[in-house]
Amino acid sequence: MTDGDNNLGAGKRVAKNAETRLLREWISARYPSALVMYELRLGPTDRSLVGRTVTPELERMLRVANWYADAVILTDVEGLIVEAKVEPKPRAVGEVLWYFNLYFSTPELQPYLQTPFTPVVLFGERDARFEVWASSLGVRVEVFTPDWIADYLTRIQFRGRGSRSATPTAANQV
Repeated sequence: MTDGDNNLGAGKRVAKNAETRLLREWISARYPSALVMYELRLGPTDRSLVGRTVTPELERMLRVANWYADAVILTDVEGLIVEAKVEPKPRAVGEVLWYFNLYFSTPELQPYLQTPFTPVVLFGERDARFEVWASSLGVRVEVFTPDWIADYLTRIQFRGRGSRSATPTAANQV
């Protein structure tokens, strides 16, 4: 694999770059003809500071502070609000449920209120127990494992970690 095939960069943004790549490849594979809105600003929100006097400038900033879904996908039969992570994370479920709540008040989505929408988390790794939990909350779990994911896991996510044995070592025994 060349760097051009796995352009994930380095530094703090590596995970976000991998999530963006995962999302875009999944959408290309699963929903090639859908209308896709990346990083759609959802809301408005009602943010404020409690018990504090704020400047007019800060008040304006708080009023326009919104939340962003990784993607909103519109097909002929459904709408999806998607949060993507390489590894299954509980916060992704909370985020997408919050985004689903905001969908009803998002001006750009008003024409689609009659379309059935589903909150979706997209992961590059499967965790069956996590999937059962997320599904029990009404969140669809999608797992997409592109060719580059194993290299990413080895080089980035699990860098410096070896596999741990399920058998206790002498140091762990009491």
